[in-house]
Amino acid sequence: MPGPPAYQRVADDLRRRILAGELAEGSRVPSLAQITMQYTVSDPVARAALRVLAGEGLIESRPGSGTYVRARPAVRRLTADRYRRSGSSVSREVAALGAKTSWEYRFERAQASESIAGRLGIEPGEQVMRTSYVFRADGAPAQLATSWEPMWATGGTPVLLPERGPYAGRGVIERMAAIGLPVTRVVEEISARLPTAPEAAELDVPVGLPVLVIERTHWAESRPVETADIVIPGDRARSVYEIPLDPPPATP
Repeated sequence: MPGPPAYQRVADDLRRRILAGELAEGSRVPSLAQITMQYTVSDPVARAALRVLAGEGLIESRPGSGTYVRARPAVRRLTADRYRRSGSSVSREVAALGAKTSWEYRFERAQASESIAGRLGIEPGEQVMRTSYVFRADGAPAQLATSWEPMWATGGTPVLLPERGPYAGRGVIERMAAIGLPVTRVVEEISARLPTAPEAAELDVPVGLPVLVIERTHWAESRPVETADIVIPGDRARSVYEIPLDPPPATP
């Protein structure tokens, strides 16, 4: 049975050396000439191997300097109790890494698409407030998020604009409680995929680096009051949860 392509064999070995620390963060990656000699491959094969590693976010090219092992970012822990405390869960998670959170946002009234309407339990075309965020940790992009809130819930209230007014920046749970819609549960569905080109640009990651996508919905009893799509670089977050188990039956 044939083995992997030559470029993959080279990429696999260089990846192993990076992850094992043989090629330390910030160190120069072997040049094309060194790779071709060491692995007995052609220039195109060496270039293809480096493209694989760059797409995985393991190496980066510095114009006029060379190619280096990319520093590994600190990893946020996304725990199951992240919404149980007041305020922004992102800020707490970033603060736990010793970093400072900042964010940019833009909002607009929009019509709910069929997909968003289904998630919010409203009719397609109904008015929603859509807010898009870029969260940063010490100035570096850490997370993208787009939130949709139905007008039946927030229209004409002091919390219509999530980042304006007396409850600005308080988070969905506190804002909804302020208008008599206590959130009783939060549902998250987590998946992984490659980022779109705009997402990769905003997050400053290679297009080959997978991202975590969290589809989140806040519920007030039986009605959804907010839903959001959250996008986080896959090398910067880890989902942590525990599964309670019933005690085993007593042994007779």
